[in-house]
Amino acid sequence: MNASLLVTTAISKFPMAKRIAVENFTSGYDYLNMEASMNLSADTACYKWNVHTVKAIKYVLNNKPKNTR
Repeated sequence: MNASLLVTTAISKFPMAKRIAVENFTSGYDYLNMEASMNLSADTACYKWNVHTVKAIKYVLNNKPKNTR
């Protein structure tokens, strides 16, 4: 599944998610590691992202194909 389709799937699962935030954040990481988790927490507080946005980001990072990690 390519990145665009993965983001679209995440947005359909979490309809209140902010698409731009999901696309931008997940483009910078291949998987959800400690660094990504810490930056996700900081960005969530800074940009006041809702729960759906955070869950969509985690969904994308946890489901990226292994060959792109």
